[in-house]
Amino acid sequence: MPINNQTIPSLSSLIIFEASSRLGTFSRAANELCVTPTAVSKQIKQLEAFLNTKLFSRKKTGLELTSKGKAYLVTVSQVLELLSEESLRIDDKISPVALNLDIGACFSHFWLIPRLDDFRDKHSDIALNISINNKRFISKEVNADYDIAFYYGTVNTLDKNSILLFKERILLVCSPSFLLKRPESRDLKNLWQQPLLGLKDGPDFWENWQSWASYCGIKYQTPQNEMQMEDQIAVIYAAMNGAGIALAWDWHVDSLLESGQLVALTATVECNNNAFFLTRSENANQYGAECFINWVVSLYNQQFDPELPKVC
Repeated sequence: MPINNQTIPSLSSLIIFEASSRLGTFSRAANELCVTPTAVSKQIKQLEAFLNTKLFSRKKTGLELTSKGKAYLVTVSQVLELLSEESLRIDDKISPVALNLDIGACFSHFWLIPRLDDFRDKHSDIALNISINNKRFISKEVNADYDIAFYYGTVNTLDKNSILLFKERILLVCSPSFLLKRPESRDLKNLWQQPLLGLKDGPDFWENWQSWASYCGIKYQTPQNEMQMEDQIAVIYAAMNGAGIALAWDWHVDSLLESGQLVALTATVECNNNAFFLTRSENANQYGAECFINWVVSLYNQQFDPELPKVC
């Protein structure tokens, strides 16, 4: 049945009534609740007026509950305790729900999965549900099917719920065995004649061999020997296994370069049009989302950019 809210006093007045009853004076209740004694007295008077009854007798030694006040205190204490327990039970900081991640395969493979153990060490109370989506389009949908999403887009897609995580920096890489077999590949004059590795049917706004050449001031030529693949993970693995020269993003390959599995043929070039973003939906689990994003930002700061801010 519907609740008649006209018969229910304000929650603040009930909290003040309970504290005043328990502590015996308005001053002590005011100190505990961080308000003034005048405010406490006013709330009690309003509560008594609302209930059309007297709850306290004012004595020189303090407050004394009337018979109706004693009976009312039992119910109020039970209700406030029940509210407190239920609020703690559903509080995500006490019992977090799983966090739904919608991320690209490259972010998952090259960056997130190698670091997941660190996240679990720091946030063992947060479970992650990971979905791979290489074609995430960030829209203003109200009922998003993710809490956190990682996506590639133009720089003007940044909004209050997003952070620009990886600036777009690209370079050419190959395996040490490939370089040993084809030392002439260090000379970019021979680049378009070398075995190259590229993406098949990438979106028009993605960086590619032609845009990389433009950034570097190199005349683009149609590659004479290019092997095209469905995704960037396959491109990097092909490069690691000596199949050719790959156009790579720095955060994809930094650990592979450090371990010597790949060799950089060029310096990184920073692009200006696109970037990699981390965003949270409007209805995201707040506690889990903030923990995850701040964890990602902290690790990124250590790796790339100490100036990167926390998400709004």
